[in-house]
Order: sequence, then structure tokens, then C-alpha cells
Amino acid sequence: MLRMIEQIAAMLARILAKKQAGQIAEARSEAENLSVQNIGLTLTELKRLSPEAVAQLLDKMGGLRTIRAVTLAELLLVDAELYEADKIPNQSLSNYVHAFCLLADEVDKLSREEQPFYRAKLDLLAGRLGDLKTHPYIKARLRDFGTGKIQ
Repeated sequence: MLRMIEQIAAMLARILAKKQAGQIAEARSEAENLSVQNIGLTLTELKRLSPEAVAQLLDKMGGLRTIRAVTLAELLLVDAELYEADKIPNQSLSNYVHAFCLLADEVDKLSREEQPFYRAKLDLLAGRLGDLKTHPYIKARLRDFGTGKIQ
């Protein structure tokens, strides 16, 4: 699993390097390909699903669920950065919603060292959910996160 995490971190670094070099289309393509390798769907396809449907899809992946969920969350956050760098408005909200739900579902399964980092990300993402905070699935995760049930 550590090798898989190192490979994913290297891929994310390459995507961000392409973003820094102004190669937004190439970076987005690489993010889409990494998503296909991770769960068999592009990020575009994934964002068309509800957070519940994504959770059900990941449930079928057994022991790799946590690593795949965190990877997808990170990819979604990078994808949001790419949209913002490309100045494409209103495209990042679904990324933030999915990333929040993925991380909220998995944060308790992460190591003690990783949890504070991802709890801070969850806190930042919670502020970016907009009107979708009222969706029942998202509302439940926000409530659990706000009351400390996700620990």
C-alpha cells in the first residue's frame, strides 16, 4: 500500500508541475487518466454521480477503499485548482462536495499522523460546499464532522 501511495503522490506532483508550467490541458488529461486507473471512471464521469453513488462504487473495492477514496479526493482538489487556474467559473463546487464526502467517510481509517492533515482539509472544504450543505447525505457528513463523530 505504501508503494501505491508513493506512486499516487508522484503522479499528483507531475500534475501540479504541469499546472505550474501552464500546461492546464495536459494536467487535466493526466488527472482524468489517473482517475480511470484508480476507479475506472474519469473525474468528469465521477462528478456526474451523487456522493452516495461514489461511496457505493468504492464499497465494492474492499480493502483498497480508503486509499482510493483519498486518492480521488486529492485528484478532485487538483482538478478544482486546474479549473480555477484556467479561469473556468462554477466548475469547482462538485469537486469540493465529492472531496469532502470522500474524506469525511474515510478520515477515521487514516493513521494518527494523517488524520490532522485531512481534518484540516475537511474543515476548509466544509466552507466551500455552498448551497449543497442542505443535501441530506452532505448534511449528515457535516453534522458528524461538526460534532466530532468523525474522529
